[in-house]
Amino acid sequence: MPSFKSVIILFLLTLPGGRPLIHDKAQPADWCERAIRKEMAQLRETPSSRKWFKVYQVGSGVFAIAEPYNFQEVISYLITGRQKALLFDTGMGMDSILPLVRELTPLPVIVLNSHTHYDHMGGNYAFSDVRGMDLDYTREHAANGWLHEQLSAEVTPAAFCQQRLPGLDTAHYRIRPFTLSAYIHDGEQLDLGGRSIQIIATPGHAPDAISLLDRAAGYLWTGDSYYPGPIYLFGDHTDLDAYRQSMKKLATLVGGLRVVFPSHNIPMADPQVLLQVTQALEDIESGKMRGTEAGDHISSFPLKGFSFLIQDSLLKRPPVQNK
Repeated sequence: MPSFKSVIILFLLTLPGGRPLIHDKAQPADWCERAIRKEMAQLRETPSSRKWFKVYQVGSGVFAIAEPYNFQEVISYLITGRQKALLFDTGMGMDSILPLVRELTPLPVIVLNSHTHYDHMGGNYAFSDVRGMDLDYTREHAANGWLHEQLSAEVTPAAFCQQRLPGLDTAHYRIRPFTLSAYIHDGEQLDLGGRSIQIIATPGHAPDAISLLDRAAGYLWTGDSYYPGPIYLFGDHTDLDAYRQSMKKLATLVGGLRVVFPSHNIPMADPQVLLQVTQALEDIESGKMRGTEAGDHISSFPLKGFSFLIQDSLLKRPPVQNK
């Protein structure tokens, strides 16, 4: 995630998961009263005993585990094979995801993170087989987690529904450290038993960002490289050039894809959106598309169904239309 300072400033403009602060006049401001996104109603919900999560079966052996009662609206994914399961992200860590995973599968579980921003690794500590990129960035977050001082905005009344988690200690909420059991690498294939998952390094949003590809099924999990909402491209570790190259890489897969699974807001997207993302990045780089000020030296580039929030210093051309 971006710096704590930037989160506070942008909180007044957009919510990091992509839901605008005032996104619908018919929707109440209280997260306990907000309706679940209408796109979710079209999905097959899987019953669960955990009130914090919503579970949807979104593909063959694929469950989307959503956290819709927090402004991040993060989504983790459980991918099952015949012999093993893969959990792609472990969410906010406000409620343990492990008991829910055990309700869904008895298989041994491998945990991978789309990247080690706090909203994707909150439940890592509870699992014994957590694998990550061979990078100092990953090792740092594994060893240290994230401190309460970095996350206090996540547990304010404006940020989540505490009625869903009455036992959460909001004064000490943090992301716990975890142990890396093995390193993963770009191009590596994980055999889950009758299902092969390929790891694709997609740095840019974060140095250790990865996507997952099930080539046989036509499934692609994009993490935060793409989701329907404001895509964060600012912060100390953002690399805009690397992000462009990562999205070009993903765009080459579109012809073989049936569905894209993003990690915020809604769990399913049309693969064609990856071509739109790539084209938009080219237009921004060439200067054909110019943004508007979003505050804290960050420019906004709104597009249909998603947008970019880009740190001005990363842009090669003048960033904004109007001062």
